Amino acid sequence: MNRELMALLVHDLKNQLGNLEAELACLAEAPDTARAQRAHHHCAQLRQRLVAYLTLYGGGHEALQAQLEDESPSGFLRTLEHMPSRPEGAPLLLVTDGALPPFWYFDARLVRLALEAALHNAWRFARDEVVLSVGADAGGVLFAVEDDGPGLGSPDPSAQSSTGLGMELCAAVARAHRREEQRGWVALRPRPGGGTRFHLWLP
Repeated sequence: MNRELMALLVHDLKNQLGNLEAELACLAEAPDTARAQRAHHHCAQLRQRLVAYLTLYGGGHEALQAQLEDESPSGFLRTLEHMPSRPEGAPLLLVTDGALPPFWYFDARLVRLALEAALHNAWRFARDEVVLSVGADAGGVLFAVEDDGPGLGSPDPSAQSSTGLGMELCAAVARAHRREEQRGWVALRPRPGGGTRFHLWLP
């Protein structure tokens, strides 16, 4: 990892820890259940972000390696509904394709990191709706995250504290999945009717 990127990561984590420290200081002075829940959520987000950074860059210059195991795509999707870092009240609709194969070979840990990053990005922009889906596509499995926000090119509401590494992480996860000459890929596209659609395709 180059020094500039390392500096960005350290700065981002420092800001997040500072925010969490301030929340905990307020709780120490005046305990409050709602604020405690928000602090716990922010702690879960920070843990998820740190794990993602270490996964992506912990191996130095080596490419990310996927540990492929047979997984149920629809069952895997349901586990994301209750992920600890999901904001309280955040919308999430799960959709599965009826033609989806019952099992597929992928690294659930890596795919979870990628989809969590995509979901948090969607929640930042969404007005009322975020859809997480999985289906069969072009001989592979296609995960998608859609939001009804302002769409591509709109200002990021959390740009001041974000390093923008979400798509880089997702792309690395996709590339780590391969079958013969095929490799996984990611894409961001406009959503019909407004918003953004994130795609993660695995061979």
